[in-house]
Amino acid sequence: MPFNSLPYLGFLTGAASVYWLLPPRFRRVFVLLASLAFYMSWGAVFVWLPLVVAGAVYLFGGQIHRDAAGARKWMWTGIVFVLGLLVFFKYRSFILLNFSLLAREIGAHPVSLAMSVAFPVGISFYTFEAIAYFVDVRQGRVAAPKLMDLCLFFMFWPNILSGPIVRARELAPQLNFRKAFEPRFVFEGMDRVIWGLVQKNVIANMLGMWVDRGFSPGTPGAPSTIDSWFLAIAFALQIYFDFAGYTSMAIGAARLLGVTLPENFRQPYHAATPPEFWSRWHMTLSRWIRDYLFFPLNAKWHGSPVPLYFSLIGAMALVGLWHGAGWNYLAWGFLHGVYLVAYRIYEAWKAEHSVPGTSRLVATMGRVLTLIGVLGAWVVFRASSLSKAGVVLASMFYRFGGGRAFGGGFYVFTLGVVLFCALEPFILRRLTEMEAAAGANGLSPIRIVGRPIAYLSGLLLFLLFDENNMQFIYSQF
Repeated sequence: MPFNSLPYLGFLTGAASVYWLLPPRFRRVFVLLASLAFYMSWGAVFVWLPLVVAGAVYLFGGQIHRDAAGARKWMWTGIVFVLGLLVFFKYRSFILLNFSLLAREIGAHPVSLAMSVAFPVGISFYTFEAIAYFVDVRQGRVAAPKLMDLCLFFMFWPNILSGPIVRARELAPQLNFRKAFEPRFVFEGMDRVIWGLVQKNVIANMLGMWVDRGFSPGTPGAPSTIDSWFLAIAFALQIYFDFAGYTSMAIGAARLLGVTLPENFRQPYHAATPPEFWSRWHMTLSRWIRDYLFFPLNAKWHGSPVPLYFSLIGAMALVGLWHGAGWNYLAWGFLHGVYLVAYRIYEAWKAEHSVPGTSRLVATMGRVLTLIGVLGAWVVFRASSLSKAGVVLASMFYRFGGGRAFGGGFYVFTLGVVLFCALEPFILRRLTEMEAAAGANGLSPIRIVGRPIAYLSGLLLFLLFDENNMQFIYSQF
């Protein structure tokens, strides 16, 4: 039951309506049952897995809380357990395949790949949430876990599939579901759900049809330079609107229940530097990596630059591998690690030589270089192989070729989306000002007239483009 489907919209409408009709004491059980039903719609065979993770956090987290002397041991036992599940289900085939290739190269007997294991949706996300829970319990940021709270935390259907990655101290206090109904929950929830549908079905899916064709492994020869650049831009826009669309729908679904999930995107392609890009892109993952991986690694080196650079590249390489079991994902993360290190070296050089404030020209050059670096990395991320990525990047940067392989609609539509992204911050600022002027639950022309028109238009666009339905990209991770 994908978010961008009529069955899910029916499920969401029914679940939110029943939720507010129920007395508060019954809402927790109802949300858990609804979440189990939603997860089972993706395949009942793995519904036990997030519940096992919840049980592991309950057992090991309880031991961390009770046994102060052995807290570190119990924390690492829990982390190894949930990471073991992640490795088995997500990386097993990748590891065995590479061992088999290595064995063949050295003349040894190849590793058997006979056993195939399906991929449970959402496992990357709730594994990271479980690791954060273990660390937070040990550091005293959250109380001793309760099993019902953990089941709700890990199974909460709006964010179980692809995030946002939430922390227990952010979400768990809201899962008592005791808030009284407020009209703004409907306004804010519907705004995000319908805008997410448009982002996914209208923008991301349209771009995706061209991107799939351009990056197809069977495409002969090298694409022209203009096609390579447009494909890189189109995929950058596709993955942004695809994942931002999912996130917007997740935030909207939670808001319909009076629950607030953290934002995950803030116009990432307006970033002026590599660190700023990661402060705008998949923000909950960036926070997780910063707080639970990079800071602990960096603390061991006491600010020494060279180990810091290696830990930064290593952390970003793991971010890449988290996205998928493939060398292209690892290379994508490695590239972003190199960008971050290069920027830190540049900033250290500026400080050492007392370079004055950045001029407008230098700032513009930095913005352009950041965007080019991000686009190049997206080619590596999307390409079916590293060799295919190399062909596209060569065409973009030094092996120039003429010609066009697509109809005019591809180029016009891509440029139109680029223009929208350029204007997006100004549009959002204006809408925010209008909402603030109307108050939290007050009436205004935009709510009485504008919202119904926007909702009907968004739903009509969703229905018109529903035939181009594609799976959310991040549901594969």
